[in-house]
Amino acid sequence: MKAFLHALLAALVVFPLASFSQGDAAAQRIARVEALLKDRPEDATLHFFLARFQCEAGNAPAAVAALQNVEKFGDGFLPTKEGFENCANDARFREIRSRMEARLPRLDYAPTAFELEDRTLLPEGIAYDPPSGAFFLGSTAKGTITQVGFGNALTEFSSRIGGLDGILGLAVDAPRRVLYAVATSALTAPGRKQPSNAILVFDVDKHTLLRRVDVPGAQQLNDVTVAFGGRVFTTDSTSGAVYEIPKEGAVRTLVPADRLRGSNGLAASPDGKRLYVAHSTGIALVNPDTGEVKRVNNTTRETVAAIDGLYDYQGALIGVQNVTTPGRVIAIDLSRDGESITRVRTLLSHHHSALDEPTTGVPTDHGFFLLAATGVRHLDDNGKIDEPDSVPIPRVVRVLLPR
Repeated sequence: MKAFLHALLAALVVFPLASFSQGDAAAQRIARVEALLKDRPEDATLHFFLARFQCEAGNAPAAVAALQNVEKFGDGFLPTKEGFENCANDARFREIRSRMEARLPRLDYAPTAFELEDRTLLPEGIAYDPPSGAFFLGSTAKGTITQVGFGNALTEFSSRIGGLDGILGLAVDAPRRVLYAVATSALTAPGRKQPSNAILVFDVDKHTLLRRVDVPGAQQLNDVTVAFGGRVFTTDSTSGAVYEIPKEGAVRTLVPADRLRGSNGLAASPDGKRLYVAHSTGIALVNPDTGEVKRVNNTTRETVAAIDGLYDYQGALIGVQNVTTPGRVIAIDLSRDGESITRVRTLLSHHHSALDEPTTGVPTDHGFFLLAATGVRHLDDNGKIDEPDSVPIPRVVRVLLPR
């Protein structure tokens, strides 16, 4: 989570933060958000990030003022522990946080589907193969892929691929019997010195690596999806770029770097004519043929910002959030043309006792299987697991989907 979160937050800033001291970096983040607010003064998400950055800078009064604007303009937000530590003892902050929490719906029914005993996996991505009924989970810490089969039997589907730190997003192309996996070296400082980002293509049934598609221009590939006709797309959270992975030949840059900020989860419409990309402050609509980008208009007060996993479900979208809230799953209804959000419903709220950095999930005929407890924040910059005793058991829960 540290690497993903830092990429998401840094994406709000136009300057390379590595060149600034910690104090200067905080000031640059605040300045960047304040500049964006001049054009979007009623954007609750921007006010939320401003509150976080002010809190990180130790300015509790400014953070509280920003959160008051969050209350005024939007719903669905709740300050997390990480990022708001410096405000935790401020009475005004605690008061406004309590009000925000009281407004959130409580939906905490989601039974455990299965658990993995290995706490050192720190899984971030999950995929499902309907024909076999198998799930696949990628490890950020070990760079492996674990298969969960009938009766929750566990097998190692793939070992670590050389030169890559971890596995992030996963997607199954069931008709073609292929599993796509995002692999990157960007999760650790040593890995970033020799950057490598690739999409790994596996035969689902034979457990064999069919090919490795390197994306030389990427900084940190994050998620992957399969669209109609077997077209494959992936996001780069650090640069914001979106790429198409062809069946053969060179990778195609669909959306160039810096066009989006903090691109993450992505989902294709059932007809394959629209690609939805979650980013730092909302959801973008991308034409998969031309690369044209437009912001999806949110007609509701509910936030759809900073979504990690994003999925198509019967023409609507399912999103997993973990930055603007301690964790929740939402259903996003779209207009007929797919360009506007007409309703946002909470399917699972942060009240669920199993939620510990939920990241991604997968819709199935039996519900939405959410990777609810991951422990990914425990992966440090050297690829080691810090505070290992507090790492949760990886757990997947089943969330009921609307009908």
